Amino acid sequence: MKKWFLVPLFLLLASVIVFTSCGGQTTTAPTTAPTTAPTTAPTTAPTVTKPEPFGTITIAQSDFAYESTDPIYYESFWGWSMYDPLLTWDSTGTYVGMVAESWTISPDGNTWTFKIRKDIKFQNGDPLTAEDVKFSVDRFGSDESTNPWSWYLNFKYNKVSSAVLDPYTFQYVTAKPEPALVIPFAWTRILPKKYIESVGQDAFRKSPVGSGPWKFVEHVPETSFTMEANTAYWGKVPEYKYVKYLQVPEEATQVAMLKRGEVDLVTVNMDRLVQLQKAGWTTMEFGLPTVSNINFQGTWFESAGPTYDIRIRQAMSYALNRQEISDTWFQGNAIPGGDWFIHPGGYGWSDALEADPFDPVKAKALMAEANYPDAWTDPSIHIYSTAAGLDYIQLLQGYWTDVGLQVVIDVVDSVVWGGYFFTFQRMTGIEKNVGWIFAWTFGSTQNSIYHSSNMYGSWGAHNTGNDPKSDEMYKDATAELDPVKAQEKFAAFRAYVKSLYISVGIAQAKPLMVVGPNLGTFSDKTYISLADALNYLSHPK
Repeated sequence: MKKWFLVPLFLLLASVIVFTSCGGQTTTAPTTAPTTAPTTAPTTAPTVTKPEPFGTITIAQSDFAYESTDPIYYESFWGWSMYDPLLTWDSTGTYVGMVAESWTISPDGNTWTFKIRKDIKFQNGDPLTAEDVKFSVDRFGSDESTNPWSWYLNFKYNKVSSAVLDPYTFQYVTAKPEPALVIPFAWTRILPKKYIESVGQDAFRKSPVGSGPWKFVEHVPETSFTMEANTAYWGKVPEYKYVKYLQVPEEATQVAMLKRGEVDLVTVNMDRLVQLQKAGWTTMEFGLPTVSNINFQGTWFESAGPTYDIRIRQAMSYALNRQEISDTWFQGNAIPGGDWFIHPGGYGWSDALEADPFDPVKAKALMAEANYPDAWTDPSIHIYSTAAGLDYIQLLQGYWTDVGLQVVIDVVDSVVWGGYFFTFQRMTGIEKNVGWIFAWTFGSTQNSIYHSSNMYGSWGAHNTGNDPKSDEMYKDATAELDPVKAQEKFAAFRAYVKSLYISVGIAQAKPLMVVGPNLGTFSDKTYISLADALNYLSHPK
């Protein structure tokens, strides 16, 4: 059986990744709350270099998923290379300015004031101003947006107003303090208001313009996406002239293309990765662990079937031999545990988040207590997968079958899968996906506050949370202005929601990628995604 280690690249792109020139990683948790005094971000601008770009970075992806350049369409990973964020992280995980060169938060925590850089121009020559920032923040937080991070900048959540105070000052006001809003501000990409309003939204999506290090060249649906270096970029100009993404569904084809020098980055199963390592190919380890989970939708409805009973969800956890999975599937490149977007050393981690031990006897006892399978007319449990993740889900299914759980795997297209599990529904119990399970393998983050909101909050995008106590614990933790108390409260929240068994961690693996000889190394900087990092990729020395 194949052992898939890395998820398709389109899934990898959204993680908060630390790329370092020596292959190390930064685990320092960022400060998530200001003191009662206003907090100002560093004002030092990035070092500006203007090399003449040459060469092409070619990336093979198994599935393009959301083929959009618009940040309000799910997470639109391609767009991240073309648009600058309002804020970002540095190599220590501390929030710093990008489009905003600095910002302050009022003593009561309700008013955010951003000072916008004056030297940024869009790729069509228009200056970037506070008008563009307001337009982008408002649009990102609108009801039209399907991006899972949009909700946190929506009037229905905690927003009171946004305003342009002068051409280079933007203000955002909340109803209550929420220091963690710095995170969705870092996910907000700034778009050209004048251009979009003049050509229309559809034309913008076909011919996008941003202020980032890469410019749009061509999109061939389900085939390729190409960008060119923006040599007039205000920050670090790319060393490579082009970036080209290719959709290559078959892993064997990706490997063959790598060997022929046709692609530079591939994601492969662990067996092939080890084979390529032994053959002399370079593997790059970067960032934070890749964490694997299973997650349960709509468990508060009896119509969820067996997963309505927490004992069945617990049994599914105890049935898994995490050490064996780490040793065999991940070939020693993983350890048991991790939880939803959190790992040991991450913000809010505690011993309470350690993984359940392998205990099939306890799993069977829990099933017997729940009178499984006899208590249900249909005792089948459905877990949904894309084709790329099928082998891994089949491995998990084997452990569940061993203890007598009747788990059915349903394979769907990645876009359909995203619609089921990454689009908020106000569930009533009659939805067909009530009780469904989805597996998720993704890079961990330095701060999982809003990832946790989407998983555990009753308002979350994954339709998995519906617990009043966890909602209140979350709100209390995110409104706390004292950073030490905020982290303590968040750790208590994470410990509590783990006990609900609506998300179960399996393993945390080293984030490895096979790279070709055309690529050098990434600079020592923290990025929100691979797309953010490409202009910091050097040529081989």
